[in-house]
Amino acid sequence: MPTPYRIHSTRRLKRGSPGVTAPASCTIHGILKFDNAESPHLVYNELTALRLAQSLKIPVADGVLTVAGDGLAYASLEVALPGMALPDALPSQFGVIAKNYPHEAAGLLAFDILIGNHDRGQNLKASVVTPHLPLFCAFDHSHVLLNIRDIPHGSIKALKSDDLLILSHPFFKRVSKANLDIWVKRIARLDHDILRDCCEYGKPFRAVSQELQHDLFMALSRRARKLDQIVLAHPEVIFP
Repeated sequence: MPTPYRIHSTRRLKRGSPGVTAPASCTIHGILKFDNAESPHLVYNELTALRLAQSLKIPVADGVLTVAGDGLAYASLEVALPGMALPDALPSQFGVIAKNYPHEAAGLLAFDILIGNHDRGQNLKASVVTPHLPLFCAFDHSHVLLNIRDIPHGSIKALKSDDLLILSHPFFKRVSKANLDIWVKRIARLDHDILRDCCEYGKPFRAVSQELQHDLFMALSRRARKLDQIVLAHPEVIFP
């Protein structure tokens, strides 16, 4: 399902602007994020996780790379529904969200196991009271990939392991094995070159060297192929 985003303001273009679609200029709400002491590779993680999610069709919020402060920053676009506020999902809603969006919930869980996201928590928006306006969208990937552990090489070592890496998740014990298997197989089939393109940028990315980008690609390539075995080794944690 397509995800709408919240417009901050609009204004007409100058009279005589080309085009027959009556275009207007607008600004869109976003959450601007920077590398910081707690997440020193945040911008790289956010953009790389977005590229991975888009390649796999995982429902996550779009974002854009921008320039602010001392260099590159990441702006996550703010999800919205027409005429209503959409707060972050509450733990009390996780069950009904999984029931209403079983395919999307399973996809997000498979993705979070792949990237080692132990911080999904309430970083999720889903419509549960407007069936005519379905929406399911996750956001915030600051503590994944290179920030799973205290140092990047420790994170890559963790991703190379067969560990589940996440101790809790909104959709543990709320997805079926059949639905999760669909996504695990999709991840395993992800084209090798596409996965590489998601991780490698052809030049250093802030503090992330090309060597580190390649090491992450290799770790994720292995983890994607082993994801079915990782899931099968933890049925008591994952499934009802």
